[in-house]
Amino acid sequence: MSKKNCVENIEFEKYKILINARNFHYDNFSKWASYFYIAIGALLVAYYTIVSSEKDFKEKEILIFLILLLGYSFSCLWYWSTKGYYYWNINFITLVNNYEKNILKWKKKDRIYFIFANKQIQNDYNSPIKGANISTSKIAILFAYIVTLTWAFLLFKKIIDFIPLKNDFGCNILVYVLSILLSPFSIYVLSNSFARKKLFSKIDHFKDLEINHNPVK
Repeated sequence: MSKKNCVENIEFEKYKILINARNFHYDNFSKWASYFYIAIGALLVAYYTIVSSEKDFKEKEILIFLILLLGYSFSCLWYWSTKGYYYWNINFITLVNNYEKNILKWKKKDRIYFIFANKQIQNDYNSPIKGANISTSKIAILFAYIVTLTWAFLLFKKIIDFIPLKNDFGCNILVYVLSILLSPFSIYVLSNSFARKKLFSKIDHFKDLEINHNPVK
């Protein structure tokens, strides 16, 4: 076997390893996400069970607060997990495309992960029975964010309810407005403080190829 063929075989083996890593990441996301679904679903059931129960008022309020705090915490973790998945997802597919183009030097028509059969077929946003170009990963992030917002709203409303306010229409509206404003703000603050500083993957020792993930060519 010539030296050139030997090098090509080595590079192709590396390519296969990269594909396996990408597929492992894809295949395991639903498994990881299911942990959050189960935990958050169980908390939701517990919340409505406690709310409709006839427990002592003080005990009931403490349990509701704890459940809301856990629901908000778990939802934040789920939301950040979906964002982390999408970040690594883009990384893997970019590396795969880079391998096909710059290392294996396959022609555009021969590349596997950088071609589309037909971008217009089934791309119908209005038809109830056709598909469309919509990212499932982005939907997962948005869904997790909406769930987190809901738990945040319930939690902040419960916290504000502890503050002695006049029981009139204006004060009730104020409670809802403050809860609505605090919900996205709290997620923003936690994302840029706790998640950014404590939950990041350690990648500073990885070489950054600075590949454009959406190359024109």
